[in-house]
Amino acid sequence: MNQVLCTTYMEILEPEKFLQLRAKTDRQLLDFIHSKLEAGLNLAALADTLYSVGDRTSAECSLERADQALNEVQRLAPVIDDKQWRELDPKLNRLREALHRLSLLRDLPQCRTASSVM
Repeated sequence: MNQVLCTTYMEILEPEKFLQLRAKTDRQLLDFIHSKLEAGLNLAALADTLYSVGDRTSAECSLERADQALNEVQRLAPVIDDKQWRELDPKLNRLREALHRLSLLRDLPQCRTASSVM
């Protein structure tokens, strides 16, 4: 292939390759964000369970990790377009609500158990 044909071929091929790579990166980013949100929701559920059985230390650790997942997602928000953000919004809101509810539990004084009263 001579230089002119090679250059023309590359000019045609490169934008297509770039667009494919960009689409793949966007999908991977969305998958990563969905994974972070799922992890945050799972950690929030774990924290809720741990609070209910009285293991405040472990619950607070899980709550902190769920909050970190939320913060990571929020830092990635600027690179996501509006359509993608609307897709993520319900899950993001569920995580925010769970963290808010759990932070209220965290702020409650420790309840005395039946065994500590006897």
